[in-house]
Amino acid sequence: MEVKKDENSFLQNMKHENNQKTKEEEENEILKKRISSHPLYGLLLHSHLSCLKVCSGDFDSPEIMNTVDGLALTKLSLHSDSPLEATTSELDQFMEAYCLTLRELKEAMEKPLIETHRFMDAVYNQLNDIVLSSSPP
Repeated sequence: MEVKKDENSFLQNMKHENNQKTKEEEENEILKKRISSHPLYGLLLHSHLSCLKVCSGDFDSPEIMNTVDGLALTKLSLHSDSPLEATTSELDQFMEAYCLTLRELKEAMEKPLIETHRFMDAVYNQLNDIVLSSSPP
């Protein structure tokens, strides 16, 4: 009798856990849809890809630039015709803060790279001047 009771209790717990997981998955999907349809999502995507571009170290790569611009424009155009649903102020604040943080991160990552590039250009120019001044006319 007690085994049957434990078995029923176990089955009820399993059923409850499955319902919880399903509910959480549904809530996650709703949240993903709200984020991806948010007016700032295109900017967020562009900012994220710009950070990745800086990480790659290839600032002038047309391939990366086309990917960044193409994906951002595609995402923006996907949602430009859809009616803007009322977004919560929490989501608005999150999206704004995330975009700002990504922009600041990109600038922080670019700064040492730009300084290094300037230093290397200065060294190259100095070496070039030395070579040109020491070569016979």
